[in-house]
Amino acid sequence: MTPETTGITAFERGFLLILKSAMIFFALSLAILMFVTVIMRYGMSNPFLAIEEASILLGIWLYFVSASYVTGTRAHICGGALHLVVKSEKKKNYVRLMTSLICLGVTLVALYYAAQYGWFTFERGRKSTYLQWPRSIWVASMVFGFAVMALFFLLQTMRDALKIRDFNEQNVMGES
Repeated sequence: MTPETTGITAFERGFLLILKSAMIFFALSLAILMFVTVIMRYGMSNPFLAIEEASILLGIWLYFVSASYVTGTRAHICGGALHLVVKSEKKKNYVRLMTSLICLGVTLVALYYAAQYGWFTFERGRKSTYLQWPRSIWVASMVFGFAVMALFFLLQTMRDALKIRDFNEQNVMGES
């Protein structure tokens, strides 16, 4: 856990553990699938094209579960210039709040379009080429990922706002 994730709730910790376990499952499954693909293609000279579809499915679920986990732990890539330019802790808190609000807004827009596309795919009943599985399984990873990221950004925004409130209360009490 990073210092910025110390204020998370037991629910968040449990959810992050589930996401971490899912990341491990998808990564190991993808590695095993790639190993089987190599054996079948080069060892048996019998490529099984459905494995390629399954690997894309596992990869996309791995990607969006990982993006959700990184958002929940607030370990995503951030620029360090804030600490060089802004010295005031109060201003840093406001910048973090604005960043969280912007990320939440962008994620909600992405979730909206992902859900629209997911519904479109579900209604059409599209199936994958070789496995003949519903394409909505692939799209569900995107909807799930953006929904979980939006949840975590909402919680981070609330935490950032509370941090500003607490900081302001401490300063008011310090001035008295």
